[in-house]
Amino acid sequence: MNNLSKVLACPVCNHQFSHVVTNNESRNTVNFGYGLDYRLVPRDCNRASDVATCPNCFFSYRTQDFDSRVSENIKTLVKSKKYVDIFRSADPESLSSFGRLGMLSILETRGLNPRDLGIVSLKGSWVARELGSNENEKNLLEKSNKFLDDALRRNLTKGEPAMVMYLLGEINRRREEYLRAKEMLTFLGNNPRYRYPALLLTVLIEEEDCTPYWSHYSPEKMEQLSPRFKGIFPALRSIPPLKTEFSPDELNEPKQKSDEDDRKRY
Repeated sequence: MNNLSKVLACPVCNHQFSHVVTNNESRNTVNFGYGLDYRLVPRDCNRASDVATCPNCFFSYRTQDFDSRVSENIKTLVKSKKYVDIFRSADPESLSSFGRLGMLSILETRGLNPRDLGIVSLKGSWVARELGSNENEKNLLEKSNKFLDDALRRNLTKGEPAMVMYLLGEINRRREEYLRAKEMLTFLGNNPRYRYPALLLTVLIEEEDCTPYWSHYSPEKMEQLSPRFKGIFPALRSIPPLKTEFSPDELNEPKQKSDEDDRKRY
């Protein structure tokens, strides 16, 4: 991967720092797979290159927005004890995922649609998992659940209530809130777009399995297209923390095994 270093000037404290960004050429990396929460594997879902965190005051936002003016209320928020405390226990490797929490604080203060806040939180949880920040991943999933639930209750889903219901089902499965996850899928009904991923989620919920899974197929096509998944327990594979490199061979459809072998494996 080709990386570029860019000097940014923090609009809050005026501190200048170097930030490593991924150039546009490397963004064309082939996607090897998908998560049940529509996470692209591997790098496209890791937003570390899109968001920078000032090492001096911990202001965290998209790199292209560092040139814009920051309002006084955001500066006050960034300088507050509550904001700074988010980063006190963060080691350098976890700082990027902690930055999402800080960014959420800013976006929430600015009154962003709760549906969008929920998506930002979910994407932040992907980064936290890549960095091995399990507690931060959990916090971001909880925030995503809170925001998306609020969006659904207030009918602020931007015309996509089914998408919000499906994601709430997957997020609550990950949070081990299985009753809530099942409730969301019940509300979803037999929506044609989400029929197949909801089918897989139902199996995982009944198994009380909270593991993140991914496959070669996008969520709505997993059970529909894969002979390995169709009509049986979804033989999806987990994304281990700190794994950022994937080989296309890892996503080859496994050879059919006997029922006994499958029982031993799953």
